[in-house]
Amino acid sequence: MGHDHGNVIKEYMKVFYALMILTLLTVGAAAMPFPHDWGTPGDILHVTIGVVIAVIKVIAVMYIFMHLKFDNPMIRFFVYVPVFLFFVLSFALNFLESWAYVH
Repeated sequence: MGHDHGNVIKEYMKVFYALMILTLLTVGAAAMPFPHDWGTPGDILHVTIGVVIAVIKVIAVMYIFMHLKFDNPMIRFFVYVPVFLFFVLSFALNFLESWAYVH
């Protein structure tokens, strides 16, 4: 039943560096200038980029730090699906709210 987790510190450091790079990408994406003519679609694009990067960061943390990498695939399914649906629902509500302001 025991799993060989290998060099855990090395994996933690890889995830740490990936999270730092993704955080820098998030900051860069937020500062990315879009033409003012774009208006709300430019704002939606900022949010979309930020959410996509956040999802990648959440999956990395769940997979390594929550040790889902070593769990049964069925357990991973029951963890990842609700998290995915949460992000889809949050993003959809954000999109619908911004759509209401435009129309």
